[in-house]
Amino acid sequence: MSTTHADTSHAPDERRPHVSMEKVDAHSPPETCQLITQSGIAKAKLPWADLIIKSFFGGIFISLGSLFDLVIAGGAPGLRSSNPSIATMLAAFTFPVGFVLIILTNVELVTSNMAVMMYSTLQKRTSWYDLARNWITSYIFNLAGCLFFAGILAWWSDVLESDAQTSYAVTQAQNRVNINWGFNFTRGIGCNWLVGLAVYLATSGKDNLSKIVGIWIPIWTFVTLGYQHSVANFFMVPIGMFYGTNFGVGKFIYQSIIPVTLGNIVGGAGLVGALLWFLYGRDDTLATRTEQHFD
Repeated sequence: MSTTHADTSHAPDERRPHVSMEKVDAHSPPETCQLITQSGIAKAKLPWADLIIKSFFGGIFISLGSLFDLVIAGGAPGLRSSNPSIATMLAAFTFPVGFVLIILTNVELVTSNMAVMMYSTLQKRTSWYDLARNWITSYIFNLAGCLFFAGILAWWSDVLESDAQTSYAVTQAQNRVNINWGFNFTRGIGCNWLVGLAVYLATSGKDNLSKIVGIWIPIWTFVTLGYQHSVANFFMVPIGMFYGTNFGVGKFIYQSIIPVTLGNIVGGAGLVGALLWFLYGRDDTLATRTEQHFD
């Protein structure tokens, strides 16, 4: 074999087995984690009024996506009967609109904050007080936003106007409460693991289209799989209760709110926030050492 032929057939670019992240129009994992740190610091510095208002609208936006889901799935009883998997997948595709609005308008959602604030706190860039203040306040006012939307912009506005839609809303609420406590806990873990990954992917994107796609895929996945999101349930269960469910507030709290919230903390703070910290945040030089550079 000639030297010329050998040189051309084994050019350096052709021998590289992996795609360089630096050739993709997105932030590398270490860069993304640095942005997550900055986000956590910014959240810790939010004035009380800003944190409360942003959290209230976070609940409203999640409720908007949840209502979109109910309208689509509830209005297609024939498809749900003949092909429930397709009906679930199509309805779930509408749900991420709420998360997109939250990320692009930079309001507060406690479940995504579980990953962000845990990461920055483990880095010692924010305090445990900052974490507790953010989580508790955003949790309470996410709930307030969901109840406002459920009562005023959904139930009182009669958006679910057909019997099929209201019946579906009741069924969805009962399916979230009349279920084993442990199932709700583990489904909460799966949900917020995917929500945290959606936050990570959105942060890595450099333009809004990339951010939207990064949000949409994990959120669509968790809804289709039936995983449980505590804030979404603050809308989905009350709206079903307004139309008449077979349980009360006490059972909702014990059987849904508590296990799903605890599961969300494990999934978001543990499987995303703490894991990213272990990989990229526990050593100031770790991000530099793990960065890959290609000419």
